[in-house]
Amino acid sequence: MFKQAGKKRTGMTGTGVTLLWAGFLAVSVLLGGCRVHPVSLGTMIVGDMVNDADVKERAEILINQPVAAADEMFGDRLETLEDTAAERELVLYPAKMDLLNSKRYAVEVVNNTITTVSLMKRNIDGSENVLKQMQLEDKVMGKGPKECEEAAKFESPVLIARSKEKGDMVHVYDVRNWTNTRGARYCVLRFDKEYACTDIDMIGVSASTREDPAARSTEN
Repeated sequence: MFKQAGKKRTGMTGTGVTLLWAGFLAVSVLLGGCRVHPVSLGTMIVGDMVNDADVKERAEILINQPVAAADEMFGDRLETLEDTAAERELVLYPAKMDLLNSKRYAVEVVNNTITTVSLMKRNIDGSENVLKQMQLEDKVMGKGPKECEEAAKFESPVLIARSKEKGDMVHVYDVRNWTNTRGARYCVLRFDKEYACTDIDMIGVSASTREDPAARSTEN
């Protein structure tokens, strides 16, 4: 879901960063911590408020407008995901000043009309996401969707989409039961043209105009 068409993933999911997170977790556990977050709770709450205000302001401009309005606001699209079960698209845009390349604006479009605006973040729960992803890699990489779901004990995906730029498939699973922090949480598996899993992302919703932006709205 976070892949930029034609480019390899960069940023928080590299091997060096993964090892850094694993080391951070180990040190924290030795010091007596049982739940690890990279920032304080106070900082997280302030960040949530900033994200909520940002998305609300953008949504007031974009909702019910044609998708061209989002192109004008955010710039070049990173990827467009076509829902295979409904007439809608999720268009992904970069977030400005995002040095870690971990954030995306996701705009839902139905009949060329913007219906939802969201801000999503890779590894929003820090080391918990990184470690969970490491645990899943051996279980799902190179396997088909059904094998992945059985191995990871996933429920049915909330979204199956096709990338217009790359032609590969994206399956999005609701995993908010894996964490006790607020908001929607997703595990995103990407499959190549042979339907073998090639990548995993752990995604959280920082702010949105809808509680579950990956799932289809009942109003659509």
